[in-house]
Amino acid sequence: MSQEYLIALGILAVLYAGVIIRQVVGWGPQLSSMFLAGGGAMVLVGILTPAQALASVSFPTLAFLFSMFVLVAAIDNAGVIEHVALWVVSRGRSAERIPFYLFLGFGLLSAVLMNDALVLVGVPLVLSLARRLKVSPVPLLLTIAYAVTVGSVMTPMGNPQNALIAFDSGLRYPITTFLEYLLLPTVVNLVVGAWLMERWLGRPMADAKVPAPERVRLFPSIGWSEWSTRVRNYPSIVVFPATIGALFIGDVGAALNLLPQDPIWAVSLAGAILLLLVQPSKRNLVDRVDWNTLLLFVGLFVVMGGVLHAGLFGSMGSFLRIPPASGHDASAATLGGIIGGGVLGSQVLSNVPWTAIFIPLLQGLGYGPGSPRAWVALAAGTTLAGNLTLLGAASNLIVVTQAERAGVRIRLGEFMRYGVPLTLVTVAVVFAFLVVLP
Repeated sequence: MSQEYLIALGILAVLYAGVIIRQVVGWGPQLSSMFLAGGGAMVLVGILTPAQALASVSFPTLAFLFSMFVLVAAIDNAGVIEHVALWVVSRGRSAERIPFYLFLGFGLLSAVLMNDALVLVGVPLVLSLARRLKVSPVPLLLTIAYAVTVGSVMTPMGNPQNALIAFDSGLRYPITTFLEYLLLPTVVNLVVGAWLMERWLGRPMADAKVPAPERVRLFPSIGWSEWSTRVRNYPSIVVFPATIGALFIGDVGAALNLLPQDPIWAVSLAGAILLLLVQPSKRNLVDRVDWNTLLLFVGLFVVMGGVLHAGLFGSMGSFLRIPPASGHDASAATLGGIIGGGVLGSQVLSNVPWTAIFIPLLQGLGYGPGSPRAWVALAAGTTLAGNLTLLGAASNLIVVTQAERAGVRIRLGEFMRYGVPLTLVTVAVVFAFLVVLP
């Protein structure tokens, strides 16, 4: 082993030891600070030059994440997310049915909104709803935590690790590929999950009285002049759906050879820039961007660039026993290994760092655009890992932190009581679809 190899291995070991300790004890430096320090160490010890470190950063991924954070912040400012969530909850005619609709609603929303940003809106909403129903907020908080994990699986916009896979895996049509393989199993998982939430978490609320009136119109019946005023004050009401529509139509149209292909990061960034130009309160949008996540990705890219340059991934592939890619897509055994590794590895390192490790590992084994099942399996495993324990996803930690500020505590055992069986069911559904679908 070369000196460079050993130094890179030492940096990686110290970094991930720190991540594990932080996950276990629940406190410590921000993950973004740790990975930025790790990336800086790769440069300081000479494994990467500053130019190589800069070249290892995926600016399309950062641009996509930035634009999604801006777009989500803008529609939240307009009150759209809260209104849609209240409309979803109002479908339940009894308190017992609320977890069913809450799970479906937040699950579907998380397919087009970053789940980390969505729970920031969802937690205050659920706490308010619990006060009105005079019930414990914990079942409802668990419901949205599980929902945004399950629903965010099916698109690159759903969560940061999916965005990372979409841009760094080499997939030519990432939105189309995710929908092709993950739309059906995610819909099944949302329906099954909603039913389970009603059985597990709704029945204890059966005696709660739903205050009247609780019916909410999805599209309020207001005059054109009032709509035009709202659009002037909150242009995101138009810009957000137009951008999301352009992302889906452009990617699917290009996959069908009906439209020229525009990179999805460029489309989303164009929408965000337009919004920043026309939005009255621009500073508020910039302040609400999740800069910690963006900095985490910068550090991750540099760390992984150093590890790749030092040649660590070859030995890691042998240790994890992932077979090299053949002329066909991944086998059932390989898919099981990728999904299972994602579920378990994310409990130790959290899902974004685990994904960052696995992408160059799979690429080194020959997995590329011709192996879409391998990449969507990695997305599904690392995302659904969030429902196994509180440590599996950043969105869980956001829910817990927000709830604790309001005096509500979610215990690990309580989360796992429902999260473990839900994870087993949803992972089994995704695996079955990936193996059976042509």
